[in-house]
Amino acid sequence: MRERSAALWDQRSLARPLASLALQPSTKPLLPLYDEDTQLAYLIEKGDSLVRWVDADPSSAKPLSELGSVSLPAQITGCALLPKRRLKVMSGEIARVHLVAENPGIGTGASVIPVAHVAPRRSYLDFHADLFPDTRAPLPAQTLEQWIANKDARVPRMSLDPAKMEESLASLCRTSGVQAQTASVSDSHAAAPAPAVACSAATTIGRRDKDDKAASREPSGSKPASGHVGKSSPVPKAEPTASLPGVKIASEPTDTSGAVRSGIEMAAMVEPPPERTNCFTGRRPLDKPDHARFKYLEGFMYRPTDHFTSLPELNTRFPQENDPLRVSAKFIAFSCAGIGGQVGVVRRDSPGRAPAKLARIVHGADIVSMEFDPFDGAVLATAGTDCKLQMWRIPDSPLNDESFFELEEYIHITADRVYQIRFHPCAKGVVAVLASDAGQQAIYVYHGLVLHFIVGRSDDGIHSFAWSPSGEQIALTTKKSKQVQVYDVRAQELLSKGPSMSSVRPCRIAWLGNSRLCLAGFGQGSQRELAVYNAEDLSKPVAKVAIDVGPGVLVPVVDYDCNIIYLDDRGSRLTHAFEVFDDKLIALPKFESAQPSLGMAALPKAYADIAKCELLRAWRLCSHAVESIGFRVPRKRPEFFQDDIFPDTIDCATPSIDAAAWIGGAAATPRFTQLCPQGMTRLSEAPPEIVHRRAFAANEIEQTDNTSTAIDAMLSRVDDNESDAHPNDSGSDWDD
Repeated sequence: MRERSAALWDQRSLARPLASLALQPSTKPLLPLYDEDTQLAYLIEKGDSLVRWVDADPSSAKPLSELGSVSLPAQITGCALLPKRRLKVMSGEIARVHLVAENPGIGTGASVIPVAHVAPRRSYLDFHADLFPDTRAPLPAQTLEQWIANKDARVPRMSLDPAKMEESLASLCRTSGVQAQTASVSDSHAAAPAPAVACSAATTIGRRDKDDKAASREPSGSKPASGHVGKSSPVPKAEPTASLPGVKIASEPTDTSGAVRSGIEMAAMVEPPPERTNCFTGRRPLDKPDHARFKYLEGFMYRPTDHFTSLPELNTRFPQENDPLRVSAKFIAFSCAGIGGQVGVVRRDSPGRAPAKLARIVHGADIVSMEFDPFDGAVLATAGTDCKLQMWRIPDSPLNDESFFELEEYIHITADRVYQIRFHPCAKGVVAVLASDAGQQAIYVYHGLVLHFIVGRSDDGIHSFAWSPSGEQIALTTKKSKQVQVYDVRAQELLSKGPSMSSVRPCRIAWLGNSRLCLAGFGQGSQRELAVYNAEDLSKPVAKVAIDVGPGVLVPVVDYDCNIIYLDDRGSRLTHAFEVFDDKLIALPKFESAQPSLGMAALPKAYADIAKCELLRAWRLCSHAVESIGFRVPRKRPEFFQDDIFPDTIDCATPSIDAAAWIGGAAATPRFTQLCPQGMTRLSEAPPEIVHRRAFAANEIEQTDNTSTAIDAMLSRVDDNESDAHPNDSGSDWDD
């Protein structure tokens, strides 16, 4: 017989079970997981896709009664229960089962899928002690010698209340005599106040850097420590060979066992950063135009051979706060449907029909945000619902389903959820992460595995954020309070704030240079609006325009060399464009495609076809293709380089400052590059245009002479015709 069953036994009497549960016949084994705090048992069918939970309390009225089940879209090969201290207790999560499932449609690889068990409550503002009794602490009950001596001991229990967890664990550590380092409070999800100096380390899950790469990314000898986001924690001592500017590494006395003394005063080690000046002004100044220069802007579609077609099933449920399409100088990445968070990758120089078996990066959980490293187009960063930030290196070879993507960095952000990631525009290796922890959202700035700054912490929620081109400030928009805010990142101070859009619907933000901001969002109802703000005075917008009424999110793509804002209309076939001129928003011609847009990504201006007056080179993600589009402006003398609309632009491919220097307080010195193609002459240096003028007076005189001559000739012909008609006319009316 192949009937399966689950039974509950008393180890003191194994004659018969206390209760049993009969299940459907199958050859696949059951994997039981038991939660002693809630006395629930989880039955997972290996090789199947079903997870069920039953009441395993022997004192209940009906032991082993089935309470619920959930089905997954893939076969399960393994499972494990998450420790209680890692649960989101303030959200009513009583258990979380991590399942190893096969990836359908790929053939190889697997994914780890978390399944949360949440107890419904009317409110989650208070801690529910009836759901979360004291649980096992991560401390040993006794030593090996005590166990061999047959001494009885129980594992100490700790409170799961976020307000008492830290104190409870510290008290148990003191009582048991165990070093506090072995039971770091980083395992908790309790709310932590902002530190005086945010210089803690992120929890390291895994890292496979090569020795030569690791030496170039962080100081030699440094070791990342386990810590909670936004909270300083004791870290193992290291002997650094290099230090950051403005930071003194203080030596700590050690005890006889070599453990570092806890309670390090980080504030005493850090000097105030030097005064910074904004030196992000180095481009060749242009004469201020007295009129709108791009009113004849033209959007065009490249040839079909330049598109990427026949793409597999795309992820149409990508978060609206982020973009499902990313482009670098070498590769194009887009979010694909499938289990485990999949990203399809193609080479940008190999357009055409996509292969049936596409090269994919599997993150391990649903992806919420992805970004290319601006200084290394072969590195793609992905962030998922598992709060992990992974850096993948794409091989420089033809891509197929057997391509290997090397995992360079693997950072676990200890937070409830990650929403967005943004790389620093000037310093390599610095990334900002928008995450929420214990109901509060904030932006965490990392360099490598170390957390350095925290800005924007609030309970209002954050729609989106963006780095300023100089990398000194971060602008963000909030949800509940409907504000736009600008922060100094390294000082972690709020510089200015003001009202943003009047709706709580998604709002996207971007910088228009270092002094202006642009917001694209919703007004009253479904009225979509575009607004431009002065970054130093956010009390009211400098310019604002109502676009239309629609449900789609507007995503701005900014060209701050030409002061043009392109708006990708999600779910629509249109791409709007506006020019910022004299504190006004001037509507430019729209571009319309044949397919609705799922996302748009653009490359820096250096990759546009400057010789053909192309201002922007971009790609649009459609249902089954990635279309290549461009925006150009007609000019009278296109054979010359139009230096009046193509000033020296920022070199986005080269870091303008070292990450350590930027963290220490130094200002970025921008690097500019010229856009003039080789062999072209600048329009400002071109010879004067030769104008061919007509001699109007001479032409008029000659025309008058010709007219009189023609009249005389006509009259002479009339006289000749009359004489020919009466050759014998003698002058008499009658012929006698």
